[in-house]
Amino acid sequence: MVNNYKRFIQNQFQKAKSTASEFISSRNEVQEDSTIELKLQNYVELKAIADKQNTTVQALVNGIIVQYLTSTPYESTPISVDQKEDNPLLYLDGICKLVD
Repeated sequence: MVNNYKRFIQNQFQKAKSTASEFISSRNEVQEDSTIELKLQNYVELKAIADKQNTTVQALVNGIIVQYLTSTPYESTPISVDQKEDNPLLYLDGICKLVD
């Protein structure tokens, strides 16, 4: 029983290491500049507001995002076993939270 559990933990740890390595290597390929797509109608409305305020659409959108993030409480959602098996890093995250 203990050996099975130990093998399971070692297997999950190896999956987590592998996923982390892939994540880190693919992270270097991601561009630094991120984009957000807006519907044309929303962009036109934001552009009109930005012009009136002598600012940019980007500044308005950044402000909206900051406002939303500060007004919405962070709630962690429970993670299912299936999600943990698909993404071994979630197991590691759960273990780290237990330690804290």
